[in-house]
Amino acid sequence: MKITILGAGVIGVTAAYILAERGHEVEVIDRQPQPGSETSFSNGGQLSFSHAEPWANPHVLGHIAKWMFKKDAPLVLKPSLDPHMMRWGLSFLRNCLKDRCDMNSVNLLRLGIYSKQMMEHIRITSGVSFDNMRTGILHIYTCEKDFEHAKRQAAYQNRFSGANFSMDVLERDACLQKEPVLQYSERNIVGGIYCAIDESGDCGKFTRNLADVAAKDMKVQFDYNTSIESINTLSGRITSIKTDKGMKYGDAFVMALGSYSYQHLRKLGIRVPIYPMKGYSITMPVGQYAPGMSITDNENKVVITRLGNLLRAAGTAEFAGYDTSINEDRITPILHATRSLFPHTDFNPEHMFKWACLRPSTPDGPPIIGRSKYANLFLNTGHGTLGWTQAAGSACLLADVIENRQTAIALTGMTVDRF
Repeated sequence: MKITILGAGVIGVTAAYILAERGHEVEVIDRQPQPGSETSFSNGGQLSFSHAEPWANPHVLGHIAKWMFKKDAPLVLKPSLDPHMMRWGLSFLRNCLKDRCDMNSVNLLRLGIYSKQMMEHIRITSGVSFDNMRTGILHIYTCEKDFEHAKRQAAYQNRFSGANFSMDVLERDACLQKEPVLQYSERNIVGGIYCAIDESGDCGKFTRNLADVAAKDMKVQFDYNTSIESINTLSGRITSIKTDKGMKYGDAFVMALGSYSYQHLRKLGIRVPIYPMKGYSITMPVGQYAPGMSITDNENKVVITRLGNLLRAAGTAEFAGYDTSINEDRITPILHATRSLFPHTDFNPEHMFKWACLRPSTPDGPPIIGRSKYANLFLNTGHGTLGWTQAAGSACLLADVIENRQTAIALTGMTVDRF
């Protein structure tokens, strides 16, 4: 089968690899000059398979009003009359209800555990390198109330994880044992949650290297510097893609354009509640005392990851439409959070790389995978902050759907019809 994938981020490239591995002829279209140039380029570097609590949860609901009036808050919502944003926001609030949050957590956990397995498959079969560290992720807490909430969430997830993994609750001293560099922290760490199955690495490097393997070893065709102008349909099917480089054809098409999926799908009469959640990152030399594992700073919603000789800190959520410019007010809290935890890092501005991207976020948390109302158009989008984490599992589920097989895990809560 000839399959044309729209988008060469980590989601599109991973799907291309899996589909080509299964024997399909694959072509990938992207407007950038190389793969992984947008959201995948400089993300937080976590493969957080155990992370299953969506942004929409009862605990965060109590913080939203406070955050709205702080320019350095973890979540910033710029007032807008955009109907799409207002609909998304109302749906987000509904999903903060406990029963909905619990349901979404179970769906995210199921996908995360499956993605761990499929990522292992890709690592072995492709041989890609990406500064991978398999030392787990430590979530640290500096507020007793937040720590108590995290304990409850960990206990809830452990009920569903079975023998696959456990989320371990650590008191302060155990956190310092797990990551000794935290002894230099300027903040009072009250405890942490550690999960050994989690990993870290460079998502941009992974995407580029996997694309190289797919192109060289599997004959996947990548059309870079190619912009999509329109998607043509006839009798309930996609017939072709009009680009600035000519027409593209296929037996099946995959929408993997991240935040921009909404704009293209809307023209086809498919309304998906995907809204861009803007995130930022800074990358700098590791300095003398860098962590040996990826750290999640719960208070500031910042992740800090070592990538070879570099240290990356990423976080915040800003709802500002499709603006990708760097707002220094949003860089500041990431910088302060990192400096307070690891004060011996090199924070020289001349050595620091700053980045902003748009994460394609659904209001309930899980991505959108599977069929659309067009017989040969399939969706693989809306992964929010967990795109790299879920990429391998999503790719395999997508391939199952395209091939009309029973999916390896249930797609409950991940298809477009839930909206």
